Amino acid sequence: MAVVRNDISDPVFESEIFQYLEDFGFSPERRGDIIHVSGVGLESGDHSVNLSLNLVEMDGHRILEISSQLESPGVLFDRAVIVSAQGNLSCLTAKFTPVEQIEKGTHVVRAAMVLYADHLSGQELKAMLYLFINEVDAIDNTLVDMLLK
Repeated sequence: MAVVRNDISDPVFESEIFQYLEDFGFSPERRGDIIHVSGVGLESGDHSVNLSLNLVEMDGHRILEISSQLESPGVLFDRAVIVSAQGNLSCLTAKFTPVEQIEKGTHVVRAAMVLYADHLSGQELKAMLYLFINEVDAIDNTLVDMLLK
């Protein structure tokens, strides 16, 4: 039996996540049921990570999807796969995948991780965001350079 992914909306949970992000020093924005945080990073990078946080339901459990698309023009599939593989070799929490832009016939690369959200604490979210942002911000410029070559 396949696991079904459903995009869900939980205004109370989303408000809680939004408040956590503000408490962590971010300036989040809401666009529909997705929370966006732009231009974040840590000491090792250039603060070029743009986060999207989306709540989904899988197999009866709530999952918080955290993702960041690398800022680059679309490329051919083979190049996006190679860059994704390099990102995956370099990172432990962020998983890189090529994402097809159907209307353009190209691909971009997205870094993502998921958190079990049925019992998510603010401290857990803070720690995991720190790890994710640190990894992505440290390598995103290198990966974008690979995409552009």
